[in-house]
Amino acid sequence: MRQVEADGIGRRIARARKERGLTQEELAALIGVSPRSIQGYEAGSVVPYRRLARLAAVCNRDIGWLLEGETSSDHELVERLLFAVEELSAEAKRIGAVAERLEHLLAASDRRPLRADGPDPAA
Repeated sequence: MRQVEADGIGRRIARARKERGLTQEELAALIGVSPRSIQGYEAGSVVPYRRLARLAAVCNRDIGWLLEGETSSDHELVERLLFAVEELSAEAKRIGAVAERLEHLLAASDRRPLRADGPDPAA
């Protein structure tokens, strides 16, 4: 797939939003981001890869159209790749949460005094 132009995606997002009769605030609420994020998407300063599936659904457009301005022959592949990115992102968040819990448990165990056979002499 050819490299995606951020400003091209931005123009298409703005066009799709306007054709649906939505304000930036309304679109933001529908896809779960801030209006400022929509402004960034439309300006081409941010490419919303993780939000493309939701944007396409809300705007009644194909993901391929948002990416390339036309229906891609690789439409199914694009959707599967976006789904995989979303799944990986969710898994990374879960792994991060587990790592934080492990760090907390390790820090707590470092603060406990070690006991051999008898009471801790420092206590």
